[in-house]
Amino acid sequence: MKNIKFLSLMVLLSVGAIFLTNCGTGTDEGPAPKPTLDFLGGASYVDEDASFTSGTEFTMAITATHSSNIKSFTVTKEVNGGAAEILVDSTMSTKSISKFEVTDTTEAIAGNEVYTFTVSDKDGNSTSKSITITNLGDGSKDLAVIVKDNDDATIKVYNFKGPKQGAYEIGQGPLSSSDPDSGKDIQDSTATSETSSWPARWTSRNGTTFKLVSSSAWNTITNDLEIKAAWDAAGTAESVINVTDGDSYILNIKNSGKYALVTVTDVVTTSGDNNDYVEFMYKYEQ
Repeated sequence: MKNIKFLSLMVLLSVGAIFLTNCGTGTDEGPAPKPTLDFLGGASYVDEDASFTSGTEFTMAITATHSSNIKSFTVTKEVNGGAAEILVDSTMSTKSISKFEVTDTTEAIAGNEVYTFTVSDKDGNSTSKSITITNLGDGSKDLAVIVKDNDDATIKVYNFKGPKQGAYEIGQGPLSSSDPDSGKDIQDSTATSETSSWPARWTSRNGTTFKLVSSSAWNTITNDLEIKAAWDAAGTAESVINVTDGDSYILNIKNSGKYALVTVTDVVTTSGDNNDYVEFMYKYEQ
C-alpha cells in the first residue's frame, strides 16, 4: 500500500514538472513593440513618392502612436545619395502624434531627394518611413487651369441619354451627341440597357485614356514635366472608368502624349429625367 502511494506521488511530481516546464513564466516575451507611423494624405499633403520641378514647395505630414511614450521624432533629407541633412530633431513624451507637418522646397538641380521620418521610444525601438521626391529640374511649362466654362458655369458632363451635353473636349468645352467623336476626350458611358440607375462612368471616343492618381495631385502637379512623370508613375491606363467624387485622373489626350489632370468635384444623381452629371475642374498642356 505504501508503494502504491509513493508511485502515485512520483507521477504527480513528474506531471507537475512537465507543466512547469511548458507553462512557466519564461523571460522570452518576443520583440518589443515599435511605434506606428503613417503619412497623412489628401489634397494638402504628399504621402507617396512624387515628381516636381526645381523650386517647388510641398508639404508632408505624419501621424504616429505607441503603447509607451514616443521620445523623439526626426526627419532627414538626402540629396542624390549624399550625406543626410537633419531637418527635424525633436524630443517629446507622448503616446501619439496627431499631425506633424514638414514643408520643404526642391533643390535647384535635378535628381532624387529622399525624406526619412523616424519615431523612437526611450529604449531605442523605432519606426522609419521614407518618401522619394524626383526633382525634374528646370525647363517646365505651366499647365492651363480651367475651373469654369466659357459661360462662367462649373464644368459638367451629363448623362449621355438625357437632353444635356454628355461629352467634353479638353481645352474646348462641352459636346453633344451630334458633335464629331474626334473631340470627345470624355464621354458619359451610360448604356441603353441601364434604365434603373445611372452608373457615373466615363469613356472617350477618340483614344483618350485615363489613369487614377493621388488625391493630392491637384495641388502638386503644376506643369508639363510633373504631369508626364505622374502619368508614367501611375498604374494601368484605362479606357473606361467609374467616377467618384474627389477622384483625380490624368488623361492622355487623344493618345497624343499630351496630358490633362481632371479632379472630380461632384457627382449628382437625379431621378427620372437623365439630368445626372459629373462636375469637375482640370489642368492641361496647351
